[in-house]
Amino acid sequence: MALYEVAKKERSVEEAKQDLTSIAGIFNAQPQLQNFLASPLVDREKKLDLVDKVFSDRARPITMKLLRLLIDKRRETELLAVREEFERIVEEAHGTLPVLITSAVALDKGKLDQIVTRVAQQTGKDVIPEVEVDPALIGGVQVEFGNSILDGSVSGALKRLRERLFIDVFKQA
Repeated sequence: MALYEVAKKERSVEEAKQDLTSIAGIFNAQPQLQNFLASPLVDREKKLDLVDKVFSDRARPITMKLLRLLIDKRRETELLAVREEFERIVEEAHGTLPVLITSAVALDKGKLDQIVTRVAQQTGKDVIPEVEVDPALIGGVQVEFGNSILDGSVSGALKRLRERLFIDVFKQA
């Protein structure tokens, strides 16, 4: 991705990542802004003016160039996908892996470290854990990273059992 290469050259990868995250947050908080930029009825110049007014004091020049380029190429709606891809490239380049660890109850440090170590061994990457508590899991843990979900939760086991029973019922019918 060109943005990563330019940011790397300028030694501003983390800053570009922060900008994209901040802009995505604004888009998510202000859906009307996203709708305005996505509208084919709105003139390109009006979109550029709005982006300059809203983001010029919040984003670095490299990020502003990206926003303007997306508008020029009529790819305004791709900003969130660009952010996700940029983050993936940065994580890959740095050998890091964000991991979402969800448990039914709060995990103690020892258990969390055990999960992080296991995922790090499995993937060969430095794990950056994000921990959430979801009582709906009933018990156990779900671990999500990349395109993988390791579901060791009670609710997941019940769901798999329900699906298996459902399939067995139809096989007999």
